Amino acid sequence: MDNRSDSEVDWENEAEEIWEEDIEFKCLFCKDVLTSLNDLWNHCKQAHNFDFKSVKKDYHLEFYDCIKLINYVRSQVAKGQPIDLKNLSTVLASDEYMISVLPDDAVLFSLGETLDSDFEDDVLDVAVDHKKSDSKEEELKSLRLQVKLLTTQVEKIRKEKLDELTSQTANSSLQEPGKVIDNDSYYFESYAGNDIHFVMLSDGVRTEGYRDFIYENKNLFHGKTVLDVGCGTGILSMFCAKAGAKQVYAVDNSDIIQMARTNAYENNLADKITFIRGKIEEIQVPVPKIDIIVSEWMGYALTFESMIDSVLIARDRFLAEDGLMAPSETRLVLSATTNSEILEEPLDFWSDVYGFKMNCMKDASYNRVNVDVIPASYMNAKPVEFATINMHTCRVKDVSFKQPFSLTMTSSGPFCSFLIWFDTYFTASKDEPVPSSVDKSFGFTTGPHRTPTHWKQCTLILRERPHVEAGSVVQGSIAFIKNSANNRDLDIEVSYHVNGQDYTQSFILN
Repeated sequence: MDNRSDSEVDWENEAEEIWEEDIEFKCLFCKDVLTSLNDLWNHCKQAHNFDFKSVKKDYHLEFYDCIKLINYVRSQVAKGQPIDLKNLSTVLASDEYMISVLPDDAVLFSLGETLDSDFEDDVLDVAVDHKKSDSKEEELKSLRLQVKLLTTQVEKIRKEKLDELTSQTANSSLQEPGKVIDNDSYYFESYAGNDIHFVMLSDGVRTEGYRDFIYENKNLFHGKTVLDVGCGTGILSMFCAKAGAKQVYAVDNSDIIQMARTNAYENNLADKITFIRGKIEEIQVPVPKIDIIVSEWMGYALTFESMIDSVLIARDRFLAEDGLMAPSETRLVLSATTNSEILEEPLDFWSDVYGFKMNCMKDASYNRVNVDVIPASYMNAKPVEFATINMHTCRVKDVSFKQPFSLTMTSSGPFCSFLIWFDTYFTASKDEPVPSSVDKSFGFTTGPHRTPTHWKQCTLILRERPHVEAGSVVQGSIAFIKNSANNRDLDIEVSYHVNGQDYTQSFILN
């Protein structure tokens, strides 16, 4: 259901007005700043002999191609190198240029809505000529546009920090045999910069889900002590303080806590929020017990990165007996998908890499969890909940589990992958029954049938793809296990029975 209140609509309208008022478009070649995209393209054409619209038309560039072109031009200019459009195909083939050269580049974030008449004509052509368009392809493109820019910075940060940790480990000749590597270092460092928090805060489903529960249940927070585990920028702490909390204790072990402290001062909430730097397992709070614990701990496939462990430990250490966990419950959901380009993309790449076969790389891809946005029309099984985590009763050891499932196929075709997402629920007390659906309560879903989130969905692409008939049942079990080498990574094993045959396949999410 749509729980948007008048205040939420006002909030959104105000944000849009601020954005429209303050937006600035920086030239691709010089320091000039323009007030509209059309002015920018005209400036580039007249001052720098670069006709963006003509390049787009001549090279038949799609939306992603335009993003890559803009970032390519900016990167070449920054390095003092020429723009070589003869090699544009090489540029467009690389995801390197999906990463924004400028932080918060207004040109990129305005492409989809206000670029120019060329793009508007493209949209109209799709709407008018249904026969020439693939409905699934257009649905996929629409969904992926909403999250692609939002998530590339996060993936870059994670890769950089993991590479840094790997390099440090490889260069250390003093590593003791059998010694467990500290996997926390890169984890906390990856949350120290602005980019990852921009991604998370820009996820309206996520951030507004927390905000709406807190603001519309101020009676729960008024005069209470609140613990924010992994406070990041302090947004949840500030929500709680504005809702009337007596005191909020905001804990984070990343450098971002310095920014969070400044944010609280800037918003006149420094007297309501106490910031504590450190691991929740080691710090102390200056009160006997906490009334409410709030945390956004969820990762890809819910338990990736294992932050839930810290939240459960915080509960056991600090929460009052009748205290409230927010969120109170999460549920993992399973479905299946038909064949599609989004599934084959990470596999087919290795079949022809600049004319060379790399099938061993393709084979390894079957062992990795794929994270992407999947359109609802690609599902061919009725979704089922296969695991529930109640934050008031769950134990750390319960986060690793093996659960049975039974999927009923809704259409005939090849059984290509399992699809995983999670739903999040907020309740007013630990004893309040959790509704059967997020449509009936405060909460949100990360499923393909709703607005995409930065969590997207996880697909387990299958090696064997048996044909299934509509109405047939696939039965099996799915296991979530912390990776033995890095407990923040997640191993997933799925065993299933279909058409009289048994199959088992293992995956890693890292």
